[in-house]
Amino acid sequence: MTYLFGFVVLLGVLIFIHELGHFLLAKACGVRVETFSIGMGHKIFKFTRGETEYALSLIPLGGYVKLTGQDPREEVPKELEHRSFRHKAIWQRSLVVLAGPLFNAALTVLIFFFLYSMGAPSAAPVIERVLPGSVAESAGLQSGDWVRQIQDPSGKTLDIRELHDLEESLNDHVGQEITLSVERNTVGSKEAVIEKFKVSPSKGLTRDSTLGVLRERGIVAGTEKTARAPLMHVRSGTWAANRQVPEALWVDAVEVQMGSFAETYPIRTYDELERLWKTLGLKASDVAEGQLIFKGQQMQLSQTESEAQTPASAVSYTLAWTRLADRMPATLEDAGLSASELVVLEVKDGTPAATLGLKQGDEILALGGEPVKSFLWFRERLQELARDNKEIVISWRRGAEMLQSSVIPQKVSTTDPVTEAQKDQFQIGAAFLALPAAPMTYTLKARGFGDAVVLGWEKTVNLSISMVASFYYLATGEISPKTLGGPLLIGKIAGESVKQGWEAFLKMMAFISLNLFILNLLPVPVLDGGHLVLFAIEAVRRKPLSLKIVEVWTTTGFFLLMGLVAIVFFNDLSRLGLFKFFGS
Repeated sequence: MTYLFGFVVLLGVLIFIHELGHFLLAKACGVRVETFSIGMGHKIFKFTRGETEYALSLIPLGGYVKLTGQDPREEVPKELEHRSFRHKAIWQRSLVVLAGPLFNAALTVLIFFFLYSMGAPSAAPVIERVLPGSVAESAGLQSGDWVRQIQDPSGKTLDIRELHDLEESLNDHVGQEITLSVERNTVGSKEAVIEKFKVSPSKGLTRDSTLGVLRERGIVAGTEKTARAPLMHVRSGTWAANRQVPEALWVDAVEVQMGSFAETYPIRTYDELERLWKTLGLKASDVAEGQLIFKGQQMQLSQTESEAQTPASAVSYTLAWTRLADRMPATLEDAGLSASELVVLEVKDGTPAATLGLKQGDEILALGGEPVKSFLWFRERLQELARDNKEIVISWRRGAEMLQSSVIPQKVSTTDPVTEAQKDQFQIGAAFLALPAAPMTYTLKARGFGDAVVLGWEKTVNLSISMVASFYYLATGEISPKTLGGPLLIGKIAGESVKQGWEAFLKMMAFISLNLFILNLLPVPVLDGGHLVLFAIEAVRRKPLSLKIVEVWTTTGFFLLMGLVAIVFFNDLSRLGLFKFFGS
């Protein structure tokens, strides 16, 4: 019922706003409006006021405003010619057609203005991950640094308020030295500190945060957009294993008790846990008695990624010592704890990994003689080395044993998890549990009325640019048509957003409304953009196209639209698994 309610309210509002745009501009231009309908097909409720019939129709997948003289085949009484659509000037007809999509765009700006006025959940401009030994680490950056401002080479200071601002600023300053002002939280400190670091962005392959497409963009070399989740693996025979910490443990918080010192630290990423441990290790250097209580979820190394993302029951494990000689080691590595993303979950038969001799629980340490920095680094470096079709040396750890051998990766067709596009990729045939931490979000609230207007406008413009770009990526195959959705998907996300709260629902409404703005302006017959194409041709020719050409144009558009409808319905049914159901 929630899904139906969300679907009806969402589409009802968006259709009403769209048709209201056509209606009001038609009235303003003196065009006679015969019918204003929300929905299509049979009219289940209607009334007439003045010269216009207002109706609610059965099929809630659209709406229409019927204008006198809109159909070129329609005979218009002589006394109404001056109020017919086709007898109006081209600029007036264009305004009437444009008004529907523009009202949808205006609704998007209005929704974002309202959300930012109240405080909207936004992607934080955080450097999620800094790889060890990288350019970013050499510059002084750390995982979790929150970028507040960027100063460009001219001395101009740019406020960074969302992740998109950070991405665009880095891309705009490739090859230039800029200064990042970052907010950094340190263990034991009640307040964050602001530090400044000089960096020179370079081009690198990164995933677009809006579309999910891998693109060459400006980045700080050695940074990644996803942070390691605090999922730890325990090596046997180590300090942690002797205190019966299970493999594997997902840490949510650490409670510290050392003498009179007691504190609880929430943990989001492994990097946070690593920095906390180093700080506590120094504090424990002269503490004869203490304990760390790890609070989180116990998990199984053999489970799949989807199973790992399902919360397990909460657990608590205590790592204690009562003698100075048994105190906590200085680092997580010394304690026997690691969060390697390259711990093998499964080795497929007949693959290079099987030939190599990899087994479940092995931890890959180096690739081609270089220490493994992250799962993403491993995957991209493997592609680079495999293109030469030569053997690649891989080093790994099995318990306390260090192993090394060579392998030639195999090329396989894979599906991108975000864009669902098919691409060839080199793999060794091993599965890893490379789980990212949840993205960092925060509530972005406008500083006043004017700021809310600017934020709402900028958000709408940026999303519009991304949506237009998505058509290019669909055409080039970088985004799969399988990602397109229809009414069933809209109903699903509408219902889910209702469950999440009014903010999520409004945000989804703004997104769909902007989709309607973009889609309706496409130069496709039947759509508003198709009508504008005809008006443009008429303006150049200084006379309308023949009725036959208009009919062919309209028929072509109808079949194109029906083809698109068929694709999105097929995708919707596939997502629901109905084809598997009927085939079973």
